[in-house]
Amino acid sequence: MRIYKIIWLGTVISLALAAAYGAFMYVYTDHMFAPVTLLAQPNPAAPALAWNGPARVFVHKVNTPKRAQRKENKFDGFEVDVWTAGNEILAAHDEKQAAKKITLEAIFRAVKNPAAKMWWLDLKTNLTPQQLQDLVLTAQKYHIPKTNLLFEAAAGPTARLIKQNGLGLLLPIPDGFEQDNQNPARRNTLNKQALALWEEYQPVAAVASFGKYGHLKAYFPQMPKAIYYSSTRRPSLKKPLMKQHIQKDPSVKIFMLDEYTWFNL
Repeated sequence: MRIYKIIWLGTVISLALAAAYGAFMYVYTDHMFAPVTLLAQPNPAAPALAWNGPARVFVHKVNTPKRAQRKENKFDGFEVDVWTAGNEILAAHDEKQAAKKITLEAIFRAVKNPAAKMWWLDLKTNLTPQQLQDLVLTAQKYHIPKTNLLFEAAAGPTARLIKQNGLGLLLPIPDGFEQDNQNPARRNTLNKQALALWEEYQPVAAVASFGKYGHLKAYFPQMPKAIYYSSTRRPSLKKPLMKQHIQKDPSVKIFMLDEYTWFNL
């Protein structure tokens, strides 16, 4: 067989495989967004304050200056894990990462225009009033307005502190929200719990993993949402297809995903 025929055959097979993969991922992603079977009436009114900012796509776990630099031209929003230790405000997910002593300020400083970014600060430790004040002052040093700071904190003292200071709170939906076991009474209880937390804390958006998204959309369709999908690190066609789907929902104000380089930075 002539070489050009081998090349032609290889090209045809490659295109066929790529088309099959694309079709499979499209159908699979559609299936991921299948409507939830309702067990109770949805709440059509948005139990929330008005969202003041535009919808943004965030990248997950920007905990090193190098990762911030690699992603700054592609994403409008950065999620950073925040770990506090005394006077130190660190970019770290846990105590092991905190030992590297990478400060949140180092992440701000690494970006050419930090004031243009939205910052999702996932608080891994509670904050004292002084620590919160120091964090805000550090952001102001880099001309980051308060409106560009979004603090993720579970219900409790730190979440209340954030609200008392007029800052944007991202409130996680309780664990198990999607696990109603097809029981209407259980569904009503879960919805009441979520709504009670929302009304108490009045966050700017509810935080939920993609696994909870279907139920959150079904029962609170207008509630401002911050949805994250971080179950796979490898490059995948599923991620852009998911982003395309989820951007059709105007209640999703933030969609966060993982994106890693070959060096996992």
